[in-house]
Amino acid sequence: MNLVQALLQSSGERAKGIAGFYGLVGPTAVLAENASHEELASAIASHLLVPANTLVAMHGLDPEEVLALRLITLASGGSGVVIEQCHQKLNQLSRKWRRNGAKVIEALISRGLVYIRKEGYRHIYFVPEDLRKVLSPFFLENIYKTACVDVQKFTPRHKTDVAAPLRHMILFLSYFRKHEVRIAQSGTMFKKAQNDLISLVGEENTPIGDSLLPVRYPPRLAFLLYFAKSKSLIEERNGMIRLGNRAASWVKSDRQSCRQELFDYWRQSFVVQDPDLQTMLWIIMHAPEDQAISLAALLEAMDTLSTSHSSHGLNLRVERNLVDTLEYLGGLEVAETLNGLFVRPTALGRAMFGLRPWPEEQWDDHVYVQSNFEILVPCTVSPEMLWSVDAFAELLKHDQMMVYKLTRNSVYRAMLHSYSPETIEEFLVKHSKTPVAQNVKYSIAHWGTSYGRIEFEETILMKCDTEQLAEEIMLHPKIRPYIKQRVGPRYLCVDGSQYEQLVTALSNEGYMPKVSGSRRLSPQVVGQT
Repeated sequence: MNLVQALLQSSGERAKGIAGFYGLVGPTAVLAENASHEELASAIASHLLVPANTLVAMHGLDPEEVLALRLITLASGGSGVVIEQCHQKLNQLSRKWRRNGAKVIEALISRGLVYIRKEGYRHIYFVPEDLRKVLSPFFLENIYKTACVDVQKFTPRHKTDVAAPLRHMILFLSYFRKHEVRIAQSGTMFKKAQNDLISLVGEENTPIGDSLLPVRYPPRLAFLLYFAKSKSLIEERNGMIRLGNRAASWVKSDRQSCRQELFDYWRQSFVVQDPDLQTMLWIIMHAPEDQAISLAALLEAMDTLSTSHSSHGLNLRVERNLVDTLEYLGGLEVAETLNGLFVRPTALGRAMFGLRPWPEEQWDDHVYVQSNFEILVPCTVSPEMLWSVDAFAELLKHDQMMVYKLTRNSVYRAMLHSYSPETIEEFLVKHSKTPVAQNVKYSIAHWGTSYGRIEFEETILMKCDTEQLAEEIMLHPKIRPYIKQRVGPRYLCVDGSQYEQLVTALSNEGYMPKVSGSRRLSPQVVGQT
């Protein structure tokens, strides 16, 4: 909501009072005494959105009022503060426990700096979006002076791997393409499947007891699992977890949109519910591009901005739910020093936050096929290419250069998912930087010839009491279409899918078959027999 909209939602008397405070109404002023509500709102906005005028308005505030304005402007990333929480925080900071915090805010409201809106059953103090852009630099400047340092000595603790989230998501989904994962009575996946997935997504040995998530999975695995469920990329049914119907289209979708979906899910699940994390994320992302931020100094600044009363300490929440995950998503670089953690937002992080255009990303579009049936795949290969390779080859090693191997079983599994030997060979020839050896081509084609030579059919064995009856049924023109073949003197093989029709035909011709109790007939067939 911008300033004009906020003013229009307030009463006409309030708008006139604000305009009068700034001298915008009167015989010699910009507006006449009978100015409309819309004219008042427009004039006030034009006046206050000039930084010099805003600074003059702030100079008339006492320290407690400035502290309140700073809190409402920055807390929760600018989305506002619940009235009761704001009053409680102001009383805590001023140590005036019985003071009515509304009196402090009234001075800000009368100057048109703070407004009130209703969200559900709660009322929120907020600063309009365009006015917040004018006010926030005044407050952020002091925070950055104490928290920011020169980046010349900044050394990230981990090598940047911006492809990791999408690569891990592809390997995660592909695992469910190959396996139907059973769920234990506890509601979690069995340990073997968990260990397989932890290895695929590069999860460190994080003790589950240290996780803030209300699940029995390590943090990264839990994040990817519940993101996939929320997007119907996997689905849980009949005690099994299977690949969802949206997975294939998600893999082929725009990479920027995939990144944005991961970021938005993390932000909605872990940050939006925590006002303090919202505040810190907003401050970090607006930091000067040539500087890093001391996490310890930022936490000190949060003493006057924190409105949360979580049972977990803010330090722990920031490190686990904000810094670690945002670093994994490629939005943050983190350096460890003797003075604590220092963080620096990346260009990708600012883009996902909506502050700048998306940076150009370079993805590999090639693999290396070896004569020993191994396929070397760079970790920065495009997601859709990795999805294809993982469909017809077995992953042997997950590193900067992933090692896959073509086997009879991997090719067979791919053919079950609509691949053919021709499409596999065509893919490898097109994308391999090394020539595909003849023995590899021959083996793929040879393995493909074995597919489909054996098929399974659902059949039923029908037993007659005499050879003559079996011969009679074989020759009966109305029953013969249901018979596949004679497999013995008194045994006939019939089509299992036409069981009910066969029972009806036999009954109509007077043979009166004995129906097995293990096979249930429809009411219509039961009535006919």
